[in-house]
Amino acid sequence: MRVLFTVWPAAAHLYPSVHLAWALRAAGHEVCVASRPTLTDTIAGVGLSAAPLVDEVELARSVGAGNPASEETLRTMDRITEAMAIGQDDPVGFHVWRSHRDYAIPAVNDLQPIGADPEGPQPVLDALVAFCRDWQPDLVLWDPTTPIGAVAARVVGAAHARLLWGLDLIGWSTDLFARRKRELAGALKDEDPIVAAVRPMAERYGLAVEDDLFHGQWTVDPMPAGLRLPTERRVVPMNCVPYTGSGAMPGWLHESSGCPRVALTLGASMRAFGKDSKPLIANLLDALGALDVEVVATLNKAQLEGIAHLPDNVRTVDYIPLTQLLPTCSAVIHHGGAGSMSAAAVAGIPQLVAIDDDNVIEGPVVGTYLTEAGAGLMVRHGEHTVEDMRAVVSRLLDDPSFESGAAALRGDVLGAPTPAEVVHVLERLTAHHRAATRRTVN
Repeated sequence: MRVLFTVWPAAAHLYPSVHLAWALRAAGHEVCVASRPTLTDTIAGVGLSAAPLVDEVELARSVGAGNPASEETLRTMDRITEAMAIGQDDPVGFHVWRSHRDYAIPAVNDLQPIGADPEGPQPVLDALVAFCRDWQPDLVLWDPTTPIGAVAARVVGAAHARLLWGLDLIGWSTDLFARRKRELAGALKDEDPIVAAVRPMAERYGLAVEDDLFHGQWTVDPMPAGLRLPTERRVVPMNCVPYTGSGAMPGWLHESSGCPRVALTLGASMRAFGKDSKPLIANLLDALGALDVEVVATLNKAQLEGIAHLPDNVRTVDYIPLTQLLPTCSAVIHHGGAGSMSAAAVAGIPQLVAIDDDNVIEGPVVGTYLTEAGAGLMVRHGEHTVEDMRAVVSRLLDDPSFESGAAALRGDVLGAPTPAEVVHVLERLTAHHRAATRRTVN
């Protein structure tokens, strides 16, 4: 088969695809990754072929002052949120919808002009369709924030599926929207924002706007079973053994300081796209500085700006792959991102999710899951003091039940099908859907 991955232009969206892409290649399939040119070097760096889409084209910004279409989208999302009455009495639902509203919808619109006219410019979509017409993929695996992949697959008759990089924010939220619209019996007049984004793409190429353009013909979900948001659609589970980059192991990595090592990381996405987390970082460093632990903090210069004094027990590194660092640690503190959670789960260590309300995506849901699984705890900046954070870290290290919970979580993760096993499922599903497409055409 020829298999095309389409990913939003960020390493955090590419890395969850890497092991499956390698497994496909090892099974003899051709693999290519399509994204914006800003990701080309990163794609090449993980040993995969890149198809850069639309060089030197300025795209409409999905959010921000001065963009009337963006501001209208935000007003629409606020109106929908109010009409659907999504409140904090359902913490999981509230945070999933909030992440969908604040991050997933803008990410979709980053690659597609907001409020696009089917006859107007759609440069990234057109470039992807042109590439697919030339390369003729059998299967397109698309990042949920790149439904352009589904449209391009339909244009050329390829099978297609979503490959999740975290929680299924879009799938869960579109299902919720559909339920609430039925329940509200006409009071909710707006169109689902994902449908509104995909409609001009589909109409441009004469395609019916159908469910598979939002949810895929099936979904590959690498989240642990307890973190999979409920859906009635076909899901192919896959373990979440992560790819977190590569590099030479530093000399200090396996040296013992005689005390527990704690990792502190806030993820690559928070560096690139998050708001200012310096107050949270300062409080965490203050909390850790008074403990008898060795701290390795993956923080860059910008994240450390304004920190007057680093505690003596803190080592900062701009970058080290979590798959190198975490197996040497007794615990990890992170923001609740899927990549960090997965790396810690595979390492089998307890996790503390530190929530910054200015940078909330999956964190509250992940933190709740880890707490209920006995594999971790959660703190919130603004609600918990430095002393509270220090006490929580101490509890995580001193209570052996968290080590047991982390070991159980590791077993759950590794018990899911491997990427190599998933390849066989993809081969069967692709053959089935390609055959169905040919029967429909004939």
